[in-house]
Amino acid sequence: MKIEVLGGAREVGGSCISVQTDDCKIALDYGTKLDEEAPKLPRNFDAVIISHAHLDHSGSLLNLSDNNPVIVGSKITRDVTNELLHDMIKIQNEEGNFQFYDEDAAKISEAWLTRNNIALPGMTIQLQSAGHVAGAKITTIEAENKKIVYTGDFCLHDTEILEGCNPETLPREPDVLISECTYGGKTRPPRKQLINHFYKQVSKTIERKGNILIPTFAFHRTQEMARRIDQAMENGTLPRYNVYTISNLAHRINRYFQENKRLFTQEVQKQEHPFNYRHVKHLNRTRQIREPAIVIATSGFGHAGASLRLLTQWAEDPHNSVILTSGFLPDDSPLKQAKENRTLKDNGETITVQAEIEQIELSGHADQNELIEFINNLKPKKTILVHGELDQAQALQEKISEITDAYIPEKGETINL
Repeated sequence: MKIEVLGGAREVGGSCISVQTDDCKIALDYGTKLDEEAPKLPRNFDAVIISHAHLDHSGSLLNLSDNNPVIVGSKITRDVTNELLHDMIKIQNEEGNFQFYDEDAAKISEAWLTRNNIALPGMTIQLQSAGHVAGAKITTIEAENKKIVYTGDFCLHDTEILEGCNPETLPREPDVLISECTYGGKTRPPRKQLINHFYKQVSKTIERKGNILIPTFAFHRTQEMARRIDQAMENGTLPRYNVYTISNLAHRINRYFQENKRLFTQEVQKQEHPFNYRHVKHLNRTRQIREPAIVIATSGFGHAGASLRLLTQWAEDPHNSVILTSGFLPDDSPLKQAKENRTLKDNGETITVQAEIEQIELSGHADQNELIEFINNLKPKKTILVHGELDQAQALQEKISEITDAYIPEKGETINL
């Protein structure tokens, strides 16, 4: 059995792990990095397992559209991935890149098996809940008397809408654990404390009648944030204010959340329409905003879309604030530049950032404590750390070295079992 790390080694994004036996070859995720040229991944897989719908785990699937692939993942992962791929094609076509068309995304959706258990020649595969986002799965592979567990992205903690992964349901002492380590060197306060900090920051800006920009991602994070603010205004935790989402993609994804209520917490399941909001309105364009306002906008890293437009418009006013809820920001992110350098570039001009920028890490990833707890529960013989910058992987490697043989592979490296 051979494990080859095709993407996501010593970096966040572009996840793809090949597992090959004498009888078959599968891919664990098939992602891309949106800020780089698309990776040229192998296409000769008997099956591709998609852990969840974020493009860094699913965004290269269009390259398989003519291969009659077997793709496995949850139903909501299939449906949301289809929306994300159509959106990617639209953007590429607008930029003059006509490599793919809508029918290519449709082929991927048609090839998808929404099963938690499949059998291939000499191999069985089982998918179990990972937390992180709706429909995310942890994969267990059994073949050649070996057992491999692949986390994809996961978390142990519960959020307001989604329960975390339960490691008690996973196999003990696998031969190999392939684990994400996005926050392998970071710990965060209890989630309730972070949520209270978030409400205080929002309230403080409302008191000075400022605008609040919350950059986020169209899938799961927008729905989670909109519901969080909507519920807080309904129960009086936050005062009433203009609140908007600006993302047609996120608006389309809302219906999959409604259709898949059973994936969420008991509280969400009890409500007839849990993702229809009383106090949060969907807008198509930034010019429809009635200020002062709270705006939940894509893209989550501020590279484009409404979040970039509003960042440049609102950055110079000290009454305004930007709340970052992701702990990871790429080096080229305008949000990172605004936070660390207090300047922005807009059409060649430099903008001085006067708005308050607060980072409150409400990620769906496991932090270092959760990663250690997870690994200590499973006690794998060998752990391969992926989907994390090198410093994060090294910090976790040091912490788990007495539990497991921890290894940080390079991109393209093959590990023989």
